[in-house]
Amino acid sequence: MYIFVYGSLRYGFELHHYLKRSRFVGLGYAENYEMYDLGGYPGVVKGEGRVWGEVYEIDATTLGLLDQVEDYKNQEDDLYVREMTSVYFDEKRQFKLDGVYIYRYNQLIKDREQIPSGDYPRWVGMPVILNLFAYAENTNYEVLTSRGVKEILREVNTILPGYKMVFNVPCKYGTCANLEKDQNGKVCGYTYTLLEDYLNTLDKAEGHLIRYVRRTVKVMDEQKREYFALTYVSDQTEGNSQPTEEYKNIILRGLNRRWKGGCISTGL
Repeated sequence: MYIFVYGSLRYGFELHHYLKRSRFVGLGYAENYEMYDLGGYPGVVKGEGRVWGEVYEIDATTLGLLDQVEDYKNQEDDLYVREMTSVYFDEKRQFKLDGVYIYRYNQLIKDREQIPSGDYPRWVGMPVILNLFAYAENTNYEVLTSRGVKEILREVNTILPGYKMVFNVPCKYGTCANLEKDQNGKVCGYTYTLLEDYLNTLDKAEGHLIRYVRRTVKVMDEQKREYFALTYVSDQTEGNSQPTEEYKNIILRGLNRRWKGGCISTGL
């Protein structure tokens, strides 16, 4: 089962330890809610906005613990009501999960300040985490370090199905990797959970909005579990040259670090 957390259960906050062993699925948003500051923590109520949060896969034991934390007893006067919602992971609403639990504030909102962005960590100046799918040189730790990434919170072997790797983006290696749809293809890589600040650092190296743009993809781990992640893709659609040996070896060293040669991307 999945849960959407938007306040003190999110990364960096005091109650996040209840989810430290749970699988982080992705950063997303739920619609038809509004968020308010309740004094040291937020609450969401039904409304016309959207609220941002983290989605985790949890088991029944964890759900029971969270019910205790939120003082949820399935009674009319509970402080929070646990209900199901849909969570979207991209602005085009192409990627979503249905049937995700959320704790909705169940008391009257009076004289409370609304959080218009619906994003509590950003509102209070706390860090935000998200998933990045790395499939080319960013699979290599040496490259990541040179680009300013100092910490990866979690790393999972993942595959992007329905795509192949092509080499058509001009770069210092000649041409760099890109993704192209291929019904029978697969692209091997890693899903990193990162602080958003490190993604902003990678933007500079990737030439975000110039050579590449961020796009949301759905990837699968070796147990066929889903993750929603950003990745770097170019709008370049023409050409596919052979990568230089130097560039290809950078990618292979990165992939073989954990895949041990057990996964080769279509097109590599």
